[in-house]
Amino acid sequence: MLPVVLTVGTGMPGVDVPTLTLRCLYSLGLMGEISPFATGPAPMYFGGGYIGKRDFWKFGLVFGVVYFAGLIVIVYPWLELIR
Repeated sequence: MLPVVLTVGTGMPGVDVPTLTLRCLYSLGLMGEISPFATGPAPMYFGGGYIGKRDFWKFGLVFGVVYFAGLIVIVYPWLELIR
């Protein structure tokens, strides 16, 4: 989906493409932490029994909150600063 979003973003007037790209790329890390089916390696960890169901969701919540806090506190202000 990333190439599609970036292609549409480049065609829209007034959209800062580097900022859009960085925001989309950061969200990939956030989404990979939330559920056992969000990224490619996640089903292997979850389905292989390497990490239990309860732990997987617990870790997803913890790291999701950490990534989201980083997005709000660090990334968005930084993107506005370099804009």
